[in-house]
Amino acid sequence: MSVRNGGTRVRPRGPDTAPGSAPGSARARVTPRALAATAPPLAGAVIVAAGALYLLADVRRTGVLLTVTALLCAVAAGLAVWGVRRAVGRALGPVERLDADLDRLRGADLARRVAVPASGDEVERLAGRVNCLLGRLENEALERRAFIADASHEIRTPLAGLRTRIELALAVPDDAELVDTLRGALGDVDRLHQIVDDLLVLARLDSGERAPRERLDLGALVEDETRRRAPPVPLSVRAEPGVLVDANRARLCRVLLNLLANAERHAATRIEVEVRAEPGEAVAEVRDDGPGIPPADRDRVFERFSRLDAARSRAAGGSGLGLAIAREVAVAHGGRLYAGDAARGARLVLRLPLVRPGLDGDQAG
Repeated sequence: MSVRNGGTRVRPRGPDTAPGSAPGSARARVTPRALAATAPPLAGAVIVAAGALYLLADVRRTGVLLTVTALLCAVAAGLAVWGVRRAVGRALGPVERLDADLDRLRGADLARRVAVPASGDEVERLAGRVNCLLGRLENEALERRAFIADASHEIRTPLAGLRTRIELALAVPDDAELVDTLRGALGDVDRLHQIVDDLLVLARLDSGERAPRERLDLGALVEDETRRRAPPVPLSVRAEPGVLVDANRARLCRVLLNLLANAERHAATRIEVEVRAEPGEAVAEVRDDGPGIPPADRDRVFERFSRLDAARSRAAGGSGLGLAIAREVAVAHGGRLYAGDAARGARLVLRLPLVRPGLDGDQAG
């Protein structure tokens, strides 16, 4: 989700479309150009008509010829002005209505849409594209509001716990359980730090920031990260050597840590990690033998602040941002992250572009 374009501004305004300009200003600009385009053919037609009158009607008196020619010019000019104004009005009418609709939308509810004329021309297509843009802006605004509400709720929970612990410690300063209270407060602080850190990472990803990359051995990176952990169940790693990717080390490590933390929360007796090379792709799989992910929820687990088990405590369930961050990092690296089929438990699969040995990092296969 990106919140940078969540405003209600639909289009920039230049000097020709400044607020307060008359609705017929476009018509006033186009009509003289249309008349200028039609004047030469009309003048030529009048001259031909005058010449034909001189030859066929045998009009020898110059004054009569000039009078008839002037009348023809006046009639032709009047017809031209009327025809051009009518044509311009028909052509610009839908544009002016679209402009009026856009003016009414400024600061209004993004659920509103502009009228789409059934003209079958560029105006109809433009109105349709404007409505598509409004739909995207509306969706982004809704996602932004939902994200802010979820983030506020997540931050408020540990803050409330921290406040309660501090109030209890102040109320009974000689309590023998003060150390336990402080430990609990420190846990709330750690949780707040994790949430804020995750939000900062998402903000950088949403901004499109491209972190510096280097060639990394995915198998070696997985082995290093798993050695640093102390999982509650046995963890086995099977990694092929020389599985190279072009990635940012810190962000790729974060993906691996989030996948491992997710498996550790749900595994019953074991966790398995596998790294291998497939045609054009480096693949890392993290499997656990926990309750697994229902097929209908395999996309939802990657949504921000998503938890499938509502009964699980927030402290045990994490912030709800780990898998969302992991997927967005994978996408930013040109890869993908998804939940695959598994006979038991969950199977999360990370796929990144494979770099063949001997090629530069930007020539990933």
